[in-house]
Amino acid sequence: MAIFTRRRFLLATGWVAGGATAVYLFRQRAAAVGPTIIFPNQDSAAAWLQIRPDGVCQMYFPRMEMGQNVNTGLAQVVAEELNLQTEDIHGVTPNTSQVPPIAFTAGSLSMTLFSRPTAIAAAALRESLRVRAATKLGLPPAALLDDVGGFRTAGGDNLSYADLVNDTNLMVELNSDQPLPPLYTFDAKRNKRQIGRAVKPLDIRAMVTGGPVYAADVPMTGVLFGRAIKPPVRNAAIATLDASSVADVNGFIKLVREDDFVGVVCKTPSAVDAAIAQIKVEWALQQPINQDEVDRLIDVDAEMAQGDLEQLLQDKAHRKTADWAIDLRFDVQTQTHAMQEPRAAIARLNESQQLEIWTGTQDPWAIKRLAALDTGMSEDAVVVYPMRMGGGFGGREHYDVELDAVRLALAVQRPVKVQWTRQDEFTTSRSRPASAHRLRIATDADGNLTDWWHAYITGHVFLARDRLPGWLMPVARLEEDLGVVRGAIAPYGANHQRVECKDVDFPIDLGVWRSLTAAPAIFAIESAMDELAFQQGKDPVDFKLAQLQGQHPRLRNCLQRVRANAEKYALPAGPGIARGYACGIYEHRCFVAISADVHVDAETQQIKVLRMCCVQDVGMAVNPGQLRAQVESNLCWSIGMALMEKFEIGDDQIKSTNFDNYPIPRMGDMPSIDIEIIDQPNIPPAGAGEVAIIAGPPAIANAIRRATSYRALRLPITYADTMN
Repeated sequence: MAIFTRRRFLLATGWVAGGATAVYLFRQRAAAVGPTIIFPNQDSAAAWLQIRPDGVCQMYFPRMEMGQNVNTGLAQVVAEELNLQTEDIHGVTPNTSQVPPIAFTAGSLSMTLFSRPTAIAAAALRESLRVRAATKLGLPPAALLDDVGGFRTAGGDNLSYADLVNDTNLMVELNSDQPLPPLYTFDAKRNKRQIGRAVKPLDIRAMVTGGPVYAADVPMTGVLFGRAIKPPVRNAAIATLDASSVADVNGFIKLVREDDFVGVVCKTPSAVDAAIAQIKVEWALQQPINQDEVDRLIDVDAEMAQGDLEQLLQDKAHRKTADWAIDLRFDVQTQTHAMQEPRAAIARLNESQQLEIWTGTQDPWAIKRLAALDTGMSEDAVVVYPMRMGGGFGGREHYDVELDAVRLALAVQRPVKVQWTRQDEFTTSRSRPASAHRLRIATDADGNLTDWWHAYITGHVFLARDRLPGWLMPVARLEEDLGVVRGAIAPYGANHQRVECKDVDFPIDLGVWRSLTAAPAIFAIESAMDELAFQQGKDPVDFKLAQLQGQHPRLRNCLQRVRANAEKYALPAGPGIARGYACGIYEHRCFVAISADVHVDAETQQIKVLRMCCVQDVGMAVNPGQLRAQVESNLCWSIGMALMEKFEIGDDQIKSTNFDNYPIPRMGDMPSIDIEIIDQPNIPPAGAGEVAIIAGPPAIANAIRRATSYRALRLPITYADTMN
């Protein structure tokens, strides 16, 4: 792995030309396997800033953009520290040769990980410039007051940042043994100028005018076009291959075969389509691919009958026998990402024999590492240019379309663009695994929880096959998959508790999907709690508040406030209409409660979500407008997860191949939405990209229970289900 010195960093960035630069160096921590795991802290950060001689503040964005607009939030932090407008921050997304490896963009961790390091770097730059200004004016630094884009004296004299950097270079190098400068962002008593503002995304004008360049749009001289032939499912090997007619296709360049990899390179995209049509492949499957096989793998009841599950997550005086008030099994079907932008990548070997890759990815440094492993090249010889993504949701963390482009480009020694089709997206990308949950609850005479037993089985999430070499998989299985265990520990109190799980190897490719297993687990938890309240004839919100036993005050606050907000809206009169509630905690740092008003319409035989209210607490609200956008996105996904999305497999193939057989919510499916963001200026910001989806599906299911007396035990829910 390359070592980034200060000199190398400055030469790579071109920032040696002048200005004031803040360099916050990494502690090098290389990972031989797994995703990029270098996370910043206040001693090693991914924040590099420069005030240029023209006064422009340039910032290397440490995050990959896929619609979450996290870089706007980080720019707000910089602007707050430097007394600038957020719109004055000029952001640059670096390639992998320009900065050390940083953590992959996932897990709604960006603001959690990077807000403080970014603030420290900006504040250090500000205070260094204050010292320079004081020296010029012959005053002590404390005598200089903050001004917009610079400093001023009590007498009204001022110096802008541009005035301070237009003559010589200024290097600010941060060390862990230095005292921290004052951090305006995290000063709860300070009147903020940028933090807490609903700032529009910095690239909003470009977005609405077609400005952003996605991977498929990268202009390149002499580019050819290619595509790999994908197997119908994972673990399929080529049995026979007939490509005898492919050379007759006008524009055909080359057929590339490496073991079970088969691809074509052509002069035009249409020639690629024609060439692929001429190739006949028969695949030999290593295991059956159908829903029955998936159901067998996640049969939680059979596993429980045989003894303890593989991973014990919670064990508090557990009793295996009790008078169970609730003993229910919940099933959540496989789902896929269904991203708006199909994946694309361009690869080429440049004149310096560097392998260059342009791609929309959540982890460019993993792509760099995996491409080096795939080709036998050194990591220094691979450069990845991360492009803006049209959605990610965890699906763009893998080395997929990039592998196709790299192998084809090296085979023809020309730049090659690979554009996946929509069908490729559905059949080749990784999905969130199905899961099965058995949840048992016992109560005392007053209806309070005494026993809690949650057992579930699902597929691998983090420990996907491209993350780790095959030989390491058995070792990795000794520890729980962190994506599988997320969200499994309920916030409710009981004297006897047990949570156990097992993750298995599915016959289809699996990976990270928005919220990981938190959404399925909390669907089971919140549905079971609601059913218990229903059976006891208790108000579901009051019941859950009581069972929190005074714990989790931020969650309690969300639940109380969402009820108050929902009650502002009267339910429409008529049959099949009801309101449901659910709440949850994401990653111990994000809290949410949701109400859903649902109409189970006998006339249209459809389930319609009429209104959703959401109260969310993710700490400091850096950009409330963007937080609202994230919540809206999550509520949309909630409707899809609850009512529509089911990834169909069968007959040894994936049957969900496009939006006609994998429906997602459309504009007409969206309800009225009421969102309240709780601002916690004393608590560092946490991510919002995966929070509301954990409570949305059970809120919908709980509303259906009250509208029809049908308790949904399986997602997605159909109208026909409610008639059973």
